[in-house]
Amino acid sequence: MNKRSLLIIFLTVFVDMLGFGIVIPLLPLYVKEFGASAATCTAVLASYLIAQTLCAPVLGRISDRVGRRPVLIASLAGAAVSFFMLGWAPSLVWLFVARILSGVTGGSVSAAKSYIADVTTKENRAHGMGMLGAGIALGYVFGPPLGGVLGHYHITLPYFVAGGIALLNCVAAVFFLPAPPRVAPREHADELSSLAYARRALSQPRLGAYLWIVFCVTLTFSLFTGTYALFCEQGLGFTQNKIGLLFGFTGVTATIVQGGMIRPLVKRAGELPLVVVGTALFAVSMALLPLASSVAAILGVLLMMACGNSFNGPTLLALVSHEAPPEEQGRALGFEQSVESIARIAGLLLGGALFDLRNWAPYAFGAVLMVLGYVLAMLQVARRENPAPPAG
Repeated sequence: MNKRSLLIIFLTVFVDMLGFGIVIPLLPLYVKEFGASAATCTAVLASYLIAQTLCAPVLGRISDRVGRRPVLIASLAGAAVSFFMLGWAPSLVWLFVARILSGVTGGSVSAAKSYIADVTTKENRAHGMGMLGAGIALGYVFGPPLGGVLGHYHITLPYFVAGGIALLNCVAAVFFLPAPPRVAPREHADELSSLAYARRALSQPRLGAYLWIVFCVTLTFSLFTGTYALFCEQGLGFTQNKIGLLFGFTGVTATIVQGGMIRPLVKRAGELPLVVVGTALFAVSMALLPLASSVAAILGVLLMMACGNSFNGPTLLALVSHEAPPEEQGRALGFEQSVESIARIAGLLLGGALFDLRNWAPYAFGAVLMVLGYVLAMLQVARRENPAPPAG
């Protein structure tokens, strides 16, 4: 494993997510400055995810052909341009264009996943993906508070700072990020359309199961992130400051687990058993979440949730990567990124609707989803322990 490359990718993703974290919590408030309704604010947020869902597999396919480094650099440049466009936006349409551009070029994370797959062995891949997850989590921990401080001085300042961070990150990648080993492309892989590739991936017994677990885990976490602030404010009477600290606690826990614990746990137990434990912890924590009312109880449940989610993230990425041939790593992980984006969109839309019905409903539904994820993981364990006999 190339430790220098892994460190540079960690810093690249951390800085990228720092800029993203600076912008996203304040974006709905900024959109409202243009006279937009709540539905329009949600549409601006969703436009990024929709564009990313459609374009992530294409960027992954391109990275398989031209290399990870050019795609990663282009994605960082696109992020910088989109942030500056937000800061200079003269109209609501401009905001939509900026977010769509950010989604179209938003392949930095999927390109980073492919980069890690290129520079790690199968034994170290989960650790590499854990470092990536730690960088993402740290960016989300420090980004929102920094955005709040900057927004206090001027509503557009966070977007210009985020754009400057992305631009510096792009320049740093140009000068310091080495190109990973190239794998010769396979001719027939490029003949498959994105839809045909999706069907093929989902039809494969192991890869399809892992992708469905990714969908369940991501949708469940989106149900939590999209509604829990409302639950705390309306149901528990917590202030925004206290809510922010709770989310910060979750992010710090995720950073510690993914950055420091995944490697020894995978070495001792293996990736798939860790997914079994992660989905079980996530299911229990979602079921307990609406029942926790004291700060101590909430912290205990959030600790369990952060551990469960962190056990799932890097290990599932490693398992998806193991199932893809070397020449299709970018495409497979780009498709995995699209699965995550679709799940986030569904989680945002479904979470609000369920919360309006009953404030505990998103968490009950999330617990059911994670039970499904647990069952899928256990079926894969059983399949490994009792492989089907060869035909004939």
